[in-house]
Amino acid sequence: MCTSITLANEQTNYLARTMDFGFELDGRPIVIPRNYAFTTDQGDTLTFPLGFVGTGRKLNSYLFADGVNEKGLAIAELYFPTEASYLETAAPEKIGLAPHEFIMWVLGNIGSIDELKRRIDEVAIIHAENHLLGVVLPLHFILTDVTGEVVVVETHDQTLTIKENPVHVMTNSPRFEWHLQNLNNYLFLQPQNFSVKTFGNLPAAPFGQGSGTYGLPGGYTSPERFVRATYLRNYLSNIETNEGALAGIFHVLDNVTIPKGVNIKNDGATDYTQYRAVLDTKNQCYYFNPYTTPEVFSVQLTEALLNQAEPSEYELPAGFNTTLLNP
Repeated sequence: MCTSITLANEQTNYLARTMDFGFELDGRPIVIPRNYAFTTDQGDTLTFPLGFVGTGRKLNSYLFADGVNEKGLAIAELYFPTEASYLETAAPEKIGLAPHEFIMWVLGNIGSIDELKRRIDEVAIIHAENHLLGVVLPLHFILTDVTGEVVVVETHDQTLTIKENPVHVMTNSPRFEWHLQNLNNYLFLQPQNFSVKTFGNLPAAPFGQGSGTYGLPGGYTSPERFVRATYLRNYLSNIETNEGALAGIFHVLDNVTIPKGVNIKNDGATDYTQYRAVLDTKNQCYYFNPYTTPEVFSVQLTEALLNQAEPSEYELPAGFNTTLLNP
């Protein structure tokens, strides 16, 4: 299902996400170079002036779930079941994109949130299958750039809509506005313990540390993850350095990461967190953590990679990796 947050300090702005899904995506970090020619499922060939890095997979063409481009625009797609609605065909003056193609069009063409707002009407998302899964993917998108602005892109009545994101968090259905309103139910959450209260002549005190988070949702539904991620991100500290910010972000993601076996779909498939990623918008660095190991891998966009003739794919070492401290 997926959870995403953004977080900024004085050095940079990060977009982070979990990729939760019941189908094995087998994604890996991939760099798409500048001026890459991409053919859509509708047969249109688009040339992308901007290069980018993200997690993807190649079948007939490349599919991406997230990425950051050379201008520092970052985007992630998350599942949006029962809510997404698409056109059957695009108007002649617009580029028709399958839901899973929108992310590549953005990364290959758009350098900022402001530019996205100016150019969003160039495209339309149409009702077209994802060839890997054999279904039309219900998706919505979270985006941020080097300025720290954060928006959500959702489809309503078959129209792409850009929404400001004041809490810097996104999960899945229902619509984004519902999640914002639901936060009104959790005004009691706080990082400090509750003070002693008296009931009649009985003083009542917390049993121990953490009473301020009593009632923080702990499940894996989209509303619960949204509230939990919003609370944790809002009070996260020691993020002034890039190292501190990255450590804090991964700890937030830990709290919404789904292990195998604890969340079973109706068809028996295990929905779990296949990978986590953190995208650095200023330094165009992509951090990737697969399910199989706590080790974090990174790919830095460089001029050499951006000017390659072909995309660069990175296969990850298998197994659970640790560092032995004693000789």
